[in-house]
Amino acid sequence: MSSTASAGALARPERGRPWWRRLLDAMAMPALAIVSAFVLGGVVIWITSGSLATVGQAYAGLVQGAFLQKRGLSESLVATDPYIWLALGVAVGFKTGLFNIGVEGQFDMGALTAAWFGQAVHGLPAIILLPLTLLAGAIGGGIWAAIPGYLKARTGAHEVINTIMLNYVAFRFTELMLSGPLRAPGKNEVQTQGVDPNAQVWTFTEIPHRLQDPLNALAVALVVAFLAWLVVRWWQGRSNAGNPPVPPEKRRPAQLGIAALAGLAAFVGLPALTRVWWPFTDPYDRMHIGILIAIGAAVAVWWFLWRTKIGFELRTVGANPSAARYAGINITRNIVLAMSISGALAGIAGTIEVLGVSTCRCLPLFFSSGYGFDSIAVALLGKNNPFGILAAAFLFGALRNGSDLMELNSGVSKYVISLIQALVLLFVAAPAMVRWLYRMRAGREGEEAPLTRGWGGG
Repeated sequence: MSSTASAGALARPERGRPWWRRLLDAMAMPALAIVSAFVLGGVVIWITSGSLATVGQAYAGLVQGAFLQKRGLSESLVATDPYIWLALGVAVGFKTGLFNIGVEGQFDMGALTAAWFGQAVHGLPAIILLPLTLLAGAIGGGIWAAIPGYLKARTGAHEVINTIMLNYVAFRFTELMLSGPLRAPGKNEVQTQGVDPNAQVWTFTEIPHRLQDPLNALAVALVVAFLAWLVVRWWQGRSNAGNPPVPPEKRRPAQLGIAALAGLAAFVGLPALTRVWWPFTDPYDRMHIGILIAIGAAVAVWWFLWRTKIGFELRTVGANPSAARYAGINITRNIVLAMSISGALAGIAGTIEVLGVSTCRCLPLFFSSGYGFDSIAVALLGKNNPFGILAAAFLFGALRNGSDLMELNSGVSKYVISLIQALVLLFVAAPAMVRWLYRMRAGREGEEAPLTRGWGGG
């Protein structure tokens, strides 16, 4: 038997393993990286404080602040939202062999574009103005990322250098615009004007009020109908697996009928239901629908990368650009496209922070808060898989939110969280170290595609 046949025989059991076993195997390395980071973080706290009890107090305060105190979980989800968008942007770049380290600047440019558009356009209903404002932020971030993408594709200039430099250009440009043309008149604070109320991202608390507008109820009904259509389509495909294919003309009536019924029920029932009962009544709770949009974006990015021709081309360029070129794939176009999509996702992160999180619903000076740089670790921890990114982003959001109470309860600096995040990144980037610590065998799966193509511009 040839070596190729032997390799295939060995690979078949791997492919035939149940999904839950493959999931556990995929989660093992990130989980051990997190555990190792917390253990070493505890050792650092113990050494610097001189007390083992302080370690327990610090981690207890972290858990309480992130989950158990009033609005703890909701604030963790608020912090999770930008991590999802930014890490998805980083992951799209990684899948194409690009290291987009400029998501922090693209975050700012998306926020700036959305803040300008949201206060400049008035008179449109939320069903139109909110999507347009999100689109404006995506365009701002996408164009800013397309610049290093074009330079990479045409001249070989490495995207890491260009995106780092453009980060600082974005920061200073945003400060210039806020201090001059876009500064709100009559305000002591350096900030833009607040966006139109119909451009704002809804908090969970205000959903009952928002749904009293028939156009807002219609928008929600359309979303519900679309989700119902997706679920029915997926279920029909699952139930027909292994059976003779059913013609589309026979499946579509059921899909459209159920979607229409779900949308009608949402349009009629949700406004009345939320008036009678709604669990989110805290007026100070900042949790907003952006977290639901982010989860939907993760599903969309997964579908785009693994279920579309363009996504296949992007992944091929990332895995082997020479083979992609030989297959007739346009390398230049795909590099620019990948960077543009990456920047657009980062721009939406900044947009949602302006439209749904900032107190003034505007863009204030010194808006950026390091989400972009942390998101690189989130993407790596999630193994550049959109669903892994959801879990990693929630972890980082909880760490960010719980750090204040940790410092208050134990006296340990909240910047220890940055140390823990760095250790997570270290262990994820060095799986051989984790295997050595836990005496694990290397997996039999093949080598993954490189994250980036190196410094030669290949």
